[in-house]
Amino acid sequence: MERVFVMPDLGEGLEEGRIVEWLVGEGDQVSLNQPLVEVETAKAAVEIPSPFAGRVVRLHGGIDADVAVGAPLITFEVDAVPAPAPVPAPAPAPAPAPAPETDGGQPRTLTIAARTPIEERRPDGRIKATPPVRKYAKDLGIDIATVDGTGPDGRIAEADVRRVADRRDRFDHDGVFAVAVHQDVGSRLEPVDDLRRAIAASLTQQIQIPQVTTFRTVDCTELDGFRRELQVSPLPVVVAALCAAVRGHPLLNAKWLEDMIEFRDAVNVALAVDTDRGLIVPVVQDAGRRGIAGIAAEIERLATGAREGSLRLEDKLAAATIAVSNTGSYGSEAGTPILSPGTSVTLAFGVIQPRALVVDGEVVARPAAAISLTFDHRVLDGATAGRALTDLVALLESPERLGGLPR
Repeated sequence: MERVFVMPDLGEGLEEGRIVEWLVGEGDQVSLNQPLVEVETAKAAVEIPSPFAGRVVRLHGGIDADVAVGAPLITFEVDAVPAPAPVPAPAPAPAPAPAPETDGGQPRTLTIAARTPIEERRPDGRIKATPPVRKYAKDLGIDIATVDGTGPDGRIAEADVRRVADRRDRFDHDGVFAVAVHQDVGSRLEPVDDLRRAIAASLTQQIQIPQVTTFRTVDCTELDGFRRELQVSPLPVVVAALCAAVRGHPLLNAKWLEDMIEFRDAVNVALAVDTDRGLIVPVVQDAGRRGIAGIAAEIERLATGAREGSLRLEDKLAAATIAVSNTGSYGSEAGTPILSPGTSVTLAFGVIQPRALVVDGEVVARPAAAISLTFDHRVLDGATAGRALTDLVALLESPERLGGLPR
């Protein structure tokens, strides 16, 4: 079967790497962890090892080509996805201690003596390593001549240097080191599809925004009775109440534009929908002008379309101004959601269940839920967000204000 290996995450926010040298060719048979290509980034030059054992079918990109993180790098033909290569065990001592007993697959620590010093120079003196690898060894204080390379013809990779450094760091003054002994439980590799990659890219971008989450507990006695009267779930009522809160707290629906803040009139509510293919976030457009029944019908249409993959183009392209995550739908009590693109606020509503609340000085059991508000701290201060959340909670707990929501 063919497997496509994409350019891996190179760390430190790097988005691409430039191919300096291919270390394999099309048609070559490669082994697991064999160096494949040398890539240069804005930070350093690195060798990328093979995640598979198999035959190279296609190299995606020539010398000096820039390849984005997540873009195809090499196509392999493999028989099966291999389990990770076992960590090389240190050389046994002349009189090794008895092996530890197994303990249900849990790691055990075994202390063994080293038979030979770590640093032992090769007699021939020949060293096959790229300049970045030599520099890496120098920075770690490792004599490159003491490193055994695992690449073709003994080529030394960064992983080889790191292994020697790890062994050195495990030694104590008596020449004894400890290694963790693990039961092999096996593993498998699964390629990331385009949707999951897009979700990851979006979340990575959004997490750069300074965002804070504040929490409240909502007495859902009135909410539960009101939504049962309307024969809807709590979510459409919460969305309608949020739209009402926006009218008194317009920063909830605003957007940061670096040199100004944009206030939006329409309240377009993004809803996180869990599907077999991953998280889809369709948008209830102009929710503030819909009644609760209309919001409920639109939520049902969007959720069904997201799960069936039948959303309309305008649904996919709709821009959200605020977001709601119904974490209670899968039993979660509370959550700290990440902001959705283009929004300054995400509201998370937890599961409604009996809780001990203090009412008129007495502890009583009432249906309640945790509600959290994640906000862009560039747009809203903590006090502003707190007042808005307090007003929303008061609305959800008030029969008069609930009854005033458009139905």
